[in-house]
Amino acid sequence: MAQPHQRRSRGRPFRRSDPDAAAQRAGGPAGRAAARRLGTARHDDRLGLPADGTVTTEAGDREQADLVVAADGIHSATRDTLFPDHPRPAYSGVTAWRVVVPGVDVNGRASETWGRRLVFGVTPLADRNVYCYATAPSAPDARADDELALLRRLFGAWHDPIPELLAQASPEAILRNDVYALERPLPEFHHRRVALLGDAAHPMTPNLGQGACQAIEDAIVLAHEVTDGGGLPAYTAARLPRTTRIMQRSSAISRLTRLRGVLPVTARDTALWLGGRLGPGAVIRQGDAIFNWRPPTSPTTTPR
Repeated sequence: MAQPHQRRSRGRPFRRSDPDAAAQRAGGPAGRAAARRLGTARHDDRLGLPADGTVTTEAGDREQADLVVAADGIHSATRDTLFPDHPRPAYSGVTAWRVVVPGVDVNGRASETWGRRLVFGVTPLADRNVYCYATAPSAPDARADDELALLRRLFGAWHDPIPELLAQASPEAILRNDVYALERPLPEFHHRRVALLGDAAHPMTPNLGQGACQAIEDAIVLAHEVTDGGGLPAYTAARLPRTTRIMQRSSAISRLTRLRGVLPVTARDTALWLGGRLGPGAVIRQGDAIFNWRPPTSPTTTPR
């Protein structure tokens, strides 16, 4: 997806992007996304998972596998088992809300608005649905009696179409999750017969919108390396450097959104505005390292 326009809370843009140019540069469409309902899979922390590929279920059954792929999320029990001494994901200091709002026309424009320690994003979906997300500082595990009322209090005076979107949002549709991220990358994404994938391997802040994208890339590379490539060491060699760079870049953006002093926020906004003066092409080029990824066609060379 193309990078959205970035705005101040009153609507004045920091910088603009060109979705059509971004699509052409990335080699694919960057328009509206289709909203789909996905099934979920439960993970049971009580499952045994030795690194030799033997899985013991809660019922006591033992299954031997050539490869075990663990995609058990940010708070991965598998990661804790394989790397018990590695620090767990840390709370970023912000909480995030997500909601899909039906029936609002945003003219096909995605945007992300930054205030003082606050962010509100808008992404058009198919059939006049709009995906909205927001972040704000919060104590961990804090929850409001009325999350929608809290969002309206925080963002209701911001520029259009944010007030209309919040007016049309359903309280039951709002999801809230605290944002956790791994501050130090894992030494590897595998151990013996077990491979980590997605947030289990590289939990990151959502500021680049790359959590699910990198999980898909993981799956593509893993399938390639265990069938036609160099196995699990090659999987780590291919994925660890790339996901580390994206994790670090996303965390840096997260820190920028959390600035609150007048001088730091003014300096940040001025720097973004000056960057936007270079034109949409300069904005688009900043995403090249992320969006120009291509699937592997030959085995990855592993370091000796």
